[in-house]
Amino acid sequence: MSASLPGAPDDPWGRDDPPAVAEVDLEPLPPVFAQVVAAFEAGDQVVVAPGDPTSPPGLGDLPELTELVDAGWHALPTGWVGHETALLPAVWPREHRTWVPDRLPRFVAVSYGADETYLEPSHENPAHERWQLARSARAVGMPPPPHGRLWLLRSPWTDMSVASLLLLLRQVRDDEQLGWEPSGIMKAARRVLAGTEDEAWQRWRGREAEAARAWRGSGAPGRDVDRWVARGLRPDDVRVLTTAVDEGGAGLTVEEGCAWAEVIQGGDGPADVVRRIIGWRKAGLAADAPVGRLATVLWERRPDEVAGWLAAGFTAEDIAAWDAQDLPLALRWRDAGFGVREARRLVLADATLTPEEAEAFDVAGIEPSRRVRWVAAGFPAAEAREWTDVDVVACEARVWRSLGLGPTDARAQRAAGEGGHLPLGFESGWTAMGPDRDDMSFGVADPPGTRGSLAAQQSMQPWGMPGAAHPDYVEPAAETQIDL
Repeated sequence: MSASLPGAPDDPWGRDDPPAVAEVDLEPLPPVFAQVVAAFEAGDQVVVAPGDPTSPPGLGDLPELTELVDAGWHALPTGWVGHETALLPAVWPREHRTWVPDRLPRFVAVSYGADETYLEPSHENPAHERWQLARSARAVGMPPPPHGRLWLLRSPWTDMSVASLLLLLRQVRDDEQLGWEPSGIMKAARRVLAGTEDEAWQRWRGREAEAARAWRGSGAPGRDVDRWVARGLRPDDVRVLTTAVDEGGAGLTVEEGCAWAEVIQGGDGPADVVRRIIGWRKAGLAADAPVGRLATVLWERRPDEVAGWLAAGFTAEDIAAWDAQDLPLALRWRDAGFGVREARRLVLADATLTPEEAEAFDVAGIEPSRRVRWVAAGFPAAEAREWTDVDVVACEARVWRSLGLGPTDARAQRAAGEGGHLPLGFESGWTAMGPDRDDMSFGVADPPGTRGSLAAQQSMQPWGMPGAAHPDYVEPAAETQIDL
């Protein structure tokens, strides 16, 4: 069977084509990456501070790409994010594609339920990614893509950038039902690139297309235009966003305007997006407010509601932490001396908790970092102290409680030399949300009336305990054997 598309060369990937920057000419990995790599090798996480406006490092931080991007090249994403466009270089005009060695460290931003966000090594499997791409390529009669390349494309046309072309290709793929595999957007590219630029403009429709037409021939820098087009904003919209507030605008820089427009999308068109942004600015939110963290607030609250929070002395970060919910409650916790994030975590752990109940944990000598776990598990301060004295953490105490056992039983088990943090003989399914003992979650049932978010979120009871079978559980008539 032929390994190439009909009419295509045997090597659509240009395996012998040299990179735009040879490996021997690459500069050392920038410190922003080197620090992440060093932390991973030491087994550490990289903490991303809450509200940190800097994004995790990416393609734009690789020095070998800077000059190429400035010259009009567009870097395709890598890894799973780039799966959609992974076959695109094979059908792109050879004179308008190039590559550099892929040395981008792979990591992912994760959170374990609190405000803290960490960078950890990516969970992606490169071998599996290559296998999937090879299968996708083989399905359309194409050899698999070469390994270790970071691809860059350049538009073959004067007025339509690669970013705009990608928007058009997705539209064509969806309109013509070409499929969600990487071959879908590749087939769309073959159809669009076979025509002229004018035909491509005529084919493209929608809010982004209207914005791109408005920017066409404006002479504005291509990358700036691409960002506005992706958000469906025209030159007139941008002029209003960058005009001072006292002159009827939003008073934003280009970077700030892009960030705001990324969050406040949709509505009744670009004019509505601009109007809403101006409304938030007039309510008192700063131009450099952490709009990403405020996304829920900006969508679900009104500017006059948030103005009350600002008048009470809360910062935008504070408002984001509370999601602008229940200003009187937030004031009560602040007046009791609790920090915003600590108070919010405690309220999320138990919506009925009072500051006085939380302070009882301080009196009992429970660390603040442990307090929220005890609250979520539905234990008051005194009981938390008793369990702590027998070296049982909150998630383990839930197990003992579910079996009708208490700290005295745990102490007796230990005195008998049978040790362990869980009741002897206990078996259950579990999940772990982090490396700490208290990051475990066991499949147990909390007693009726138990306070705390864990009991409130409990969706099923454990099997194998009298009266505790899940109500939807039906005893199977017979076991089914599967022969492999």
